[in-house]
Amino acid sequence: MPAEFPRRPARRGLSRTQLRIIALALGAATVPGFAPFGVFPLCLFTLAGLQLLWNRCGNTREAAAIGFAFGLGLFLAGVSWVYVSLYDFGNMAWPLAAGFTLLFCMYLACFPALAGALLRRCPASSGMRSVLLFPALWAFSEWFRGWFLSGFPWLAVGYAQVPASPLAGFAPVLGVFGVSLVTAMTAGAVAWLAEEKILARPKSSDGSAGPFPWAAATILIGMPILGAGLQRVEWTRPLPGDPITVALVQGNITQDLKWRPEQAAATLDTYAKLVRGSQAALIVLPETALPMFDVDVPKPYLDALAAHARQHRGDILL
Repeated sequence: MPAEFPRRPARRGLSRTQLRIIALALGAATVPGFAPFGVFPLCLFTLAGLQLLWNRCGNTREAAAIGFAFGLGLFLAGVSWVYVSLYDFGNMAWPLAAGFTLLFCMYLACFPALAGALLRRCPASSGMRSVLLFPALWAFSEWFRGWFLSGFPWLAVGYAQVPASPLAGFAPVLGVFGVSLVTAMTAGAVAWLAEEKILARPKSSDGSAGPFPWAAATILIGMPILGAGLQRVEWTRPLPGDPITVALVQGNITQDLKWRPEQAAATLDTYAKLVRGSQAALIVLPETALPMFDVDVPKPYLDALAAHARQHRGDILL
């Protein structure tokens, strides 16, 4: 079997259950880092706290349990709208809606658990683990969650850094999962500094602390500076010529009516009128504006939309 890190005992007075509760709380505390709250530094400190907890896990099972608890807190606090969708709009009984939401969050929590388990199975120094392995595995778990079984990419920590954080400057270069990687790397530097200068016992015989982790400090300071510099780059330029006009149309059809078969004709008529009333070069309809499969949309209806688009030398996106 692969070698594991030597067991690092948890701080005295904290049981495994208490550590998992701390991980659960850290996960939930990550959510205000996202919109509409936008407290983006929270993600750095909660991920750093997660890394510190993982550093004190003695085996793969403990690391997976800590990652699962963190993920459960993150998703229970962050995707509560799933319950609203099932209960308010899906007319599901509240115990079933709550149960399915809990099961869904437990499934999503398996991805941070996977990251923790893999981290525990990869022997490395404290610094390597904090600023390389941990960020890489965290970003991989987010990407994998966003892809596996068609994916659920909500609450990738890279989203929390846009637009206010200096780390948002990496978005045009690396994409959202790259921003997650840089965020986790910066959080790992925080954890490394805390591990070496705050939580560690003196390492030398005279009672002095070990050497200062300059690499961690460099990452912690350098990544935001580099990100801020990237934000000053003009990554796109307007095309020559006049700007195009864009119209976003919204039929404002309530969810309790939207999917009723007898409402379909009225929905089609509503959006046809909205499209005909716009002179924009690009007309965009919202998600699932037409509540049917594309093959079920009447061909004359699509022909009429296409004719309107051609008349204005534009396009319609639905």
